[in-house]
Order: sequence, then C-alpha cells, then structure tokens
Amino acid sequence: MFEAIDTAAENLHSRQAGWVTRRDGADLLGKVASRALAALHQSKDEMDVDVRRAVDAALGQASAALAGVKPALQESSVSLDDLARSIEKPGERTVEKNSGDEYTVTVKLKSGRTQAVRMRAFKRPDGMNVVQVSTVCGKVDEKALAWALRANMTLVQGAVALAKEDGEERFLVIRTFLADHVTRQEMKATVKECAYYGDWMENKLTGKDAF
Repeated sequence: MFEAIDTAAENLHSRQAGWVTRRDGADLLGKVASRALAALHQSKDEMDVDVRRAVDAALGQASAALAGVKPALQESSVSLDDLARSIEKPGERTVEKNSGDEYTVTVKLKSGRTQAVRMRAFKRPDGMNVVQVSTVCGKVDEKALAWALRANMTLVQGAVALAKEDGEERFLVIRTFLADHVTRQEMKATVKECAYYGDWMENKLTGKDAF
C-alpha cells in the first residue's frame, strides 16, 4: 500500500513525467487521503481510550498538514444566458432572447413538429432567485384534468400545471430551479423533456402544433 502511495507522490513531483502520469498521481493521493480521513472521522467517538487517542492524534496530524490549504472552489452559479446558449443546437434547438431575463427555445422534434419552451429568471415574493422552464400545451379542458395529473407520474424533469397564459387558463409542463444550483446538464435535459411531453400533450388535447 505504501509503495503505491510513494510511487504516486514521486510521479506527482517528477518534472520528467507526463502530465497524465502526474495528474493520476495527484488523483490517487487525493482518494487515499479522503478514504483515510473518512475512516478516522467515523471512529472519532471510539470507546476504547487508546484507540480514540490514536484516532485523535491522526486527525490532528491531518489537520496540521492541511493548515493553510485553501478549500476547493465551488462552481459559481451559471447565468441564464449561459444556460440558454449551452442548449442551442443547429437544426434541433434554436434560442431566441426575449425581453428581460427570458429566452425561448424552439425545439424540433423527431416527428417534425416543434415546441416552444420558455426559460426565465425571476425573484419570488419570498426573495428567492429561481429559474423556471415551461411550455404551453393547450387550453384547460376539465375532462382532461385527471388525465393530465396522471401524466405527472411519467415525468422526471418537470410536472403538469395550470397557469394563466394570454388571459386563458392553460396546461403547462413546467419545472423550477434554484438559480444558484441549476446546471447546464439539468437545464438541457429539462428543456428536452418539457418539449417532448408538452408537444405530446398538445397533440392529445388539440391535434394541432400551435405552441
């Protein structure tokens, strides 16, 4: 075990080694350190006095070794513009900037139909900044309410909701994120799923391709 650690350390410090070898050395050392610290921390309340003393001493050594080491930087929140542009794909997804913090992504589906998905950022009344993705499916039909709610069982990246759009109550497929936590991958998956199920619902409700 110690031989592998020593080799990883030598590779990391070697200026003659390639960057991949040095990177892999750092990666191995980080994993070993993380697992060792996790094991020690799990036993910090050990009942045996001698064992607990050894655990405390080991954690103290680790703490001293890390003194002055800056914690890893967390990924900063992604702007709405970056989120929108990361989704764009020629021939499949077109992004258009609307007024304010809002974008429309027009998704071309395999069926040849299209679905407009809206992305917007805003602050809720409670002061929380959110990013919301939504697409209109059609006018609310009371006979379809139960069916629409059951459709929520199949959705992963959104939910069916009701909202006033252009003065009329309509079905939407919608998802809301905390602005500081949404990622490009989540946004892309959400836009694609909202477009797919939004169009599916629109076709079921109206048979048209208006939204």
